[in-house]
Amino acid sequence: MKRNRNVLMVIALLALAGLSAATYVFVTHSLGYELFCPFATGCDTVQNSPYAVLFGIPVSLLGMLGFTAYLALALIGLRSRVATRGYLHALLILSVVEVAFTSYMAYLQVAVIRAICSWCMLSAALTVALAVLTIYAIFGRAKSTSASLGG
Repeated sequence: MKRNRNVLMVIALLALAGLSAATYVFVTHSLGYELFCPFATGCDTVQNSPYAVLFGIPVSLLGMLGFTAYLALALIGLRSRVATRGYLHALLILSVVEVAFTSYMAYLQVAVIRAICSWCMLSAALTVALAVLTIYAIFGRAKSTSASLGG
């Protein structure tokens, strides 16, 4: 159980990193400034594309909400050993949605917009890492429990 708590702490830290990146993109773009694009040159191209807004909501704001949900679920899950399992399953559902959406957005960057945003790719990498950690916490625990029971 201590391992799951450690994993939840790492999830919280990665979610905080993702929230910081998404907030930077949202605030900078909202103020009309150019984004600093450390590893690519297409950040502003991506952010100025019609795909940067979904139903009138900036995708960076959706990213902020997603990473905030990861952070909240991880921190609440840390409060109680009994609650940890339920919050891990909520994180798994969030991960499925986030990875699917992030994959679609990455596809749009490469195939449609033909520009890569470093911040978006960082967000994608963090989303995948969060999903992997969540899966590890749920199924890694089941494997270790099974091994300790002799199965």
